[in-house]
Order: sequence, then C-alpha cells, then structure tokens
Amino acid sequence: MFYCSFAIFLIVSIVKVQTENVTITIALNKTTDLSNKELYGEYVNLNASSTLQVGFTDVSKSLAFIIFQVHSHFYNITLYNNTLTKSSSVYGTNIGIYSTVKSTSDKFFIYNQNMVNVKLFIVIHGYSAKDPIPGGCNMEFQPPISPSMHISYNNDYVLIETASARDSADLVCTSIYDVIVEFYLMYLPERSFDSDTYFKGIQDMMTLDNISENGEIIPQTSWSMRRMLSAYPGTGAIFVAVAYNALNRSAYSVYVPTYTYACSPLDESGCELLDDALSQFLCASLLFFGLFICYFGHRFFKTEMFLIGSISGVVITYILISLISELERPALLGAAILSGLCFGAIWLLFWWFYGIPVFAVLLSTLNLGFLFAAILYFGMPGGLTALQIDFNFWALFILIMTLTSLILLSTTFLSDILCCAILGAYATIYPIDYYVGSNLKYIIINTIRRAVVPKFNNAVLLPPLEWMDAILTVTWLALALTGFLFQHYQNRGRPPFPPPPRSIRPTMPDTTYGTTGERRYVDVAQRPTSAHEVYNESTPLLF
Repeated sequence: MFYCSFAIFLIVSIVKVQTENVTITIALNKTTDLSNKELYGEYVNLNASSTLQVGFTDVSKSLAFIIFQVHSHFYNITLYNNTLTKSSSVYGTNIGIYSTVKSTSDKFFIYNQNMVNVKLFIVIHGYSAKDPIPGGCNMEFQPPISPSMHISYNNDYVLIETASARDSADLVCTSIYDVIVEFYLMYLPERSFDSDTYFKGIQDMMTLDNISENGEIIPQTSWSMRRMLSAYPGTGAIFVAVAYNALNRSAYSVYVPTYTYACSPLDESGCELLDDALSQFLCASLLFFGLFICYFGHRFFKTEMFLIGSISGVVITYILISLISELERPALLGAAILSGLCFGAIWLLFWWFYGIPVFAVLLSTLNLGFLFAAILYFGMPGGLTALQIDFNFWALFILIMTLTSLILLSTTFLSDILCCAILGAYATIYPIDYYVGSNLKYIIINTIRRAVVPKFNNAVLLPPLEWMDAILTVTWLALALTGFLFQHYQNRGRPPFPPPPRSIRPTMPDTTYGTTGERRYVDVAQRPTSAHEVYNESTPLLF
C-alpha cells in the first residue's frame, strides 16, 4: 500500500504540469443544523488525466474542522491537499480528508489518472469544536486522521473497517470509548449498476437525517470498528458510519460513505454468479425437478425417495468436502453430485426392501426442518452474541430441524405431501431467483456459508428484501399451496403409500398396506366347520 501511494505521488508530481487543471473556489459560510452538516455538495465532470483544484473563501468562524470528500462510481481517483506529502493523500472511489481550515490558503487537489472522463460528487461537511473527529484515533490507515471507510469483499462476505473517532477534548486518544461509532447500511435496487442510482444512494446516506430515514443500523458483533456482512453479489450496498459523543448525541460527525456490489461489474464475468456450465445446468434442472416434486412427488413415491435422498446427499457432501479440502466449484459440485446420486439410490433401497412409511418420510421432514431453520437464520437479527458461538448455533439449528420433523411425522401421508409441496416450490423458484437477481437463494447459501466459511459466525446477514424478493416469496407460497391441494386431490381414494416392490419384511395377511382400513373379521358362527373340529378357549376368534 505504501509503495502504491508513493508511486501515485510521483505520477502526480510528474504529470501535473502536463494536464488540464481546473480551479474552483467554495464559500464555507453556509448555515448548518443538527441533522445536516453539509456545507457543499455538487457534481463535477473531470476530464481524463486532469486535476481539479479546490480553494475556500468566507470560512465561517464557527467551523473547527471540515471533512472534504469525493465520490466516483467505478474509477479510482486521488485526493490530496496542498502539502503534497505521502501522509496527506488518499486513493479510491469514496475518499475524504480532514482539514482544520485554519487559513484560506488550504487547498485540495483531485487528480483523475484514468484515461476516461469521470463524474465526481464533491461534498464538504463542517463541524464545530464539540463534535468528534471521525478517524481521529487512526492507527492503521493513511492519512493520520482517516475519515474514510475501507471495504473489501470476497464471494462470501463483505468486510467494512474504519478508524476510531476521537473526542474533541481528547488530544491523545486516551478515552476512545467516549465516542460511540455506529454503522449503517442501505441497499440499492438489485442488479442496478448505473451511475445515477449509485450517486442517488450516496446522497441518501450523506447527512444524519437521510441516514436515519434510509439506513439500517448494522449490529455490533465481536469487533467495535469492523463489520462483516454476508455478501449478496449484484445488489449494491451503501455503508456509512456515524460517530456520536457518548454523553451528548447531538455532538456527532459522519464518516465518508462507501459502497460495494460484492463483485466487479466492469470485469469480463461481471456479477454473474453461475460462471461455469455445470452450475448453470444444475440450476436450470432444479426448475423441472422442483415442479415435478411440488405437483407429482407423492404420486411417484419411489422417484420422490430418490430425488429427496440425492438432494440431501449433495448438500451434506458439499459441506463435508468444503471443510476438508479446497476445490474449484465445478470439481466440488461434481463430487457432491456423484455422492448425492449414491445416497439417493441407498435411500430408495430402504423403501424398496423394507417399505416403512415413517422411516421413508423422515428424510423429507428433516429437509423441511432444515429449510425452516435456514429461514429463521436468514431473518434473524444480527448482534446475538450467544449465537456467534458455533456450538450454540448448531445445537439450536438441529433442535429446530428435529422438532419440525417429529411434529410432521405424526401424520405421514399429509406430511409427505406437505414436504413435497414446500420443498418442490422452493426448488422451482431457486433458479428463477438466480436469473432475476433477487436473494431468496441465500436462505440456503447463508446456512452453508455458516458451516464452511471461517469466521462467518461474526457475519451479520441483513438480507435485502426488495420488490422482486416479495414477488418470488408470493410465488413460492402460491406454488406450495396449489401443489399441496393438487396432490391431496390426486391421491384421494388411493392407498396412502404404495407397497414396496421387494419387501423382505414379514407381512400380515388380510390387511391393506399403509392404510388405516379395518381388518376383515370372520364370524365364527358362520364359518363352515368339519365334524371333527372342536372349539375351546384357545381357539382364535379372528380368522
């Protein structure tokens, strides 16, 4: 990072005389109020390889310091002040610098080192002497006072970090707990990567009144100045932090907002989640398997046994292999599928030879219990310290699975139809969710992440629930309801379960398999007898 910043300084100093320079002067005499500390906010188009110089005039005497921030969408830019030292420059898309503005000679320079013109949003916030200084107790980042937020991500989570704030009366950061820093989040529309949506999102998270109206607080986990969130690639998220005085919340300051899509829309693959042929094929196949199970699962009971067993085997194997080895996703999926097919065949054989309805339906009810527990985890509020401990979380998760299964097993016939309807409906909307860019698929993905991703126990989920998610949720419920009613109607008057093809269990005569129908009783008085038959107290009454 140090060498990168130093190289930027060299480039700036070399090309500064060769580029087109633009100068603007901003008056800092605007009156602010408690909920809005913004002194200036305007859009600027900066040409390629150009520098914008910003000066100030009419500085209000009530100002103790300002936060000068610049926001770009996709392209990194460099911001530095007139001292041009290594510790006075920042580089990125959402950057800011602290300044005391003690004299009107202070200037800021914005350098666009890209080969394209860049649209910028320049914002200045002004604060009084009683307000905390954002990033004033910085020990990790450059410059020494760092009001910017630092963000990184991978396929599973987003990590947001910032420096501790400093109370205005604390000159050496001996009481950092006198300032409370809260993190906020606002999601952008799903699969919307245009600049207008991005800049509007930044504006909506710029002042305290807008943050309170549009943002959602991110609960604190085990870190005070860091937050980990589950990643939802393709859905933009704006993050901001607000530093409050612990004794007087009217004294506050706002960090520089930042954003992420948890992916890079400018890359060749963009934000495409399924970037290999095997994943795309499996995802598309779920649509047909889901519809079949939802509307015909119980009618074709043996096929249902195989599919439910296979899906369970795929999930279990995927988790186990991920824990013990590091494989590329196609190889991991291939191994999980082969193992799942074997598991499905084994599960079918149990019914084929033994035909125990309760045992056969057990796996379907456990799968429904798994889905139900995953939904609770998906919607669970963050910051629950007890559930950050893996033992506590998985014990509660398994308890919910088990209780759901035990409750459903009391009525095997209706439970099997219900499991087919709900699980099949979710499998149907799962590939649709991928292609429209909504986030219901993360009901399962977040649970798998919790099992295989290190330190994911510290992640706050806070899933985005937008209009497309609502439409798919209604579709899920409609499919489940119609699937249950259709299968119940389709199986009326039929035995609840078909007989096993090769049962090796001893069977009782004169019974109907799997039903609660009455046994056939034989009237002893009407039964023909031979002359030598004698009846006594040991003669069976039922024939």
